[in-house]
Amino acid sequence: MMPSEQDDEKELQPRGRPRVPVDYPVQFTADEGAGHGTVRNLTLAGGEVDSQIQLPIGACVRLQVQPPGARPPIIIAFAIVRWKQDDRFGLEFVRFEGKAKDQLKDMLNQHEGPAEE
Repeated sequence: MMPSEQDDEKELQPRGRPRVPVDYPVQFTADEGAGHGTVRNLTLAGGEVDSQIQLPIGACVRLQVQPPGARPPIIIAFAIVRWKQDDRFGLEFVRFEGKAKDQLKDMLNQHEGPAEE
């Protein structure tokens, strides 16, 4: 990647972690309601969900993300809605269930290509 491209990405992604574009089905539950949608991008720290169900900013959510193929679902036991716009909302992942964080890390690494040692 050329330095100028990297600078542009940093401006778009101030959190310092590249967002990986995905298109995975997700089911979620919160005190304010339950529903389903599509995860549009992911990092280890959070993701963006496209859904007809609107949750308020600050809502606590439990998610089940279904990656493609025969992979087991990734369960995020506790996430917080940090922003919302139209039919989308952004989540910060706080606590994963079981080995879900390792599953997500492996999946994101596969999307980015082999990690450089």
